[in-house]
Amino acid sequence: MKQKDQNRRLVRSTLAVSAPTFMSRILGYFRDMLQAYFMGTSRGMDEFTIGNTIPNLLRRLTGEGAMTAAFIPVFTQMKKEKSRDELWKFANIFFFDLTLIMAVLMVLGIALSPILVKIIAPGFKGVEGSWDLTAHLTKIMFPYIFLISLAALAMAILNSFQKFFVPAFTPVLFNLAIITVALLSARKAEEPAIVFAVGVVLGGVLQLAFQIPFLWRNGMRFKFGLSFTHPAVRKVARLMVPGIFGAGIVQINYAISRMIATLLGKESVASLYFSSRIQELTLGIFSIALSIALLPTFSGQAVRQDIQGMKRTLVFSFKLIFFITLPAMVGLLVLRRPLVQVLFEHGVFDERSTDLCALCLFYFAFGLPFISGVKILAPAFYSFKDIKTPVFVAFFVMLVYIGLSLILMNPLRVGGIALALSVSSVFNFILLFFLLEKKIGRIEKKEIITSGIKSTFFAGVMGAAVWFFMKQYDFQYLVFMKQLSVLIAAVAVGILVYLFLNLLFNQEDLKGLKDAFSREEISRG
Repeated sequence: MKQKDQNRRLVRSTLAVSAPTFMSRILGYFRDMLQAYFMGTSRGMDEFTIGNTIPNLLRRLTGEGAMTAAFIPVFTQMKKEKSRDELWKFANIFFFDLTLIMAVLMVLGIALSPILVKIIAPGFKGVEGSWDLTAHLTKIMFPYIFLISLAALAMAILNSFQKFFVPAFTPVLFNLAIITVALLSARKAEEPAIVFAVGVVLGGVLQLAFQIPFLWRNGMRFKFGLSFTHPAVRKVARLMVPGIFGAGIVQINYAISRMIATLLGKESVASLYFSSRIQELTLGIFSIALSIALLPTFSGQAVRQDIQGMKRTLVFSFKLIFFITLPAMVGLLVLRRPLVQVLFEHGVFDERSTDLCALCLFYFAFGLPFISGVKILAPAFYSFKDIKTPVFVAFFVMLVYIGLSLILMNPLRVGGIALALSVSSVFNFILLFFLLEKKIGRIEKKEIITSGIKSTFFAGVMGAAVWFFMKQYDFQYLVFMKQLSVLIAAVAVGILVYLFLNLLFNQEDLKGLKDAFSREEISRG
């Protein structure tokens, strides 16, 4: 396949993921807005965030990390080398093996919730009722781990058949479930956090149930069978066990950040949560979508030993991701406070909450291009069934993060924890890039660097234009609808300035991206 066709197919797959992902992120915002409205940055929100930490961490590891990274390359290779019967026999065995393991983990998690909470929330000690409520919320949400792990396996199988839209749509159902339950019950509830916890579990049920008919249509018949000795199962397990650490280092660091934030007192955990949600909104629209589409692409290239094709795909992906995330980073830096104010300052979420979240968002923004870059690099390792390298890097990055957090949290308080996450993401990106070059040979960096410098400069000019535009308004004291209008106008100004500069001085890159996104060209690819 020609590289242009490969790029177009990659973009088509990315768009198939990014469209429902965008919808999910918008609904995710409404979910977060309801949490902000009913709980703000209160102690109750801190307790809900900690109670959701372990289920959410395992969701990220299985849904966007280790299991998918381990399963797709093995399943892709079996599709090429084995018969259809053998392929689906393996898929069925793995499904029921995973069902048993996650059921045991769920029961243990529920039973041990009080102990787990004392480990992950040391700062709640001495606060009356905090540990008890957090443990209760953890028990309610632990079944979500069971449900989302099976949903993630369904996603991996469908993605292996280049079916991206349906799995990417399931988070829409998750958010709708929480929003519906919250609108019906949160206002009347004595403790709104419990209502949101119930919504999380209902959302998991919908995420799994929605994908089952599509698995059936592709050939899976859910014939019961257990075998932990099946060669392909053992191969996935060997890849997955170390990958649980390596694939989810950003999420592990997020979990550690919440543990550390409990030591800083009330509002710190919730402030990190809401600011990270704005960062994830930016990431999720395109970066996560691209990483999901890349793994099957890289896996196919690895099976064909098409190393040059992989390098070209990497260069194209880096140029694409930096073209999008660098202006997004600058936009978050310039508009951090107006964004938080418009998105969340309602109900019990007050001006102090906005100040704390805007501070965290400022430091989170710097990590955006590098977290996105890691989401391109990691699938390249996984496609070669190499999860040991990301694990080695992840361990080093985690040590860097913990050290930086402990150093920076004293002068910068909760902002120091956010900055430590961003700096550790830079280390993660640099190390993975260097080690990938050692694995597959030199990656042509001139195009990436040239494109990155242009995007950085244009994003800087864009940021100055947006800052000047916002200075014309006393934003903090405007009524909500006028705030919303001014913020939308500021974003529009930024996009127009950025695109105009690229049209004038970066036509070559813009033409390449336009060709890849062209509906006509994509349909041919």
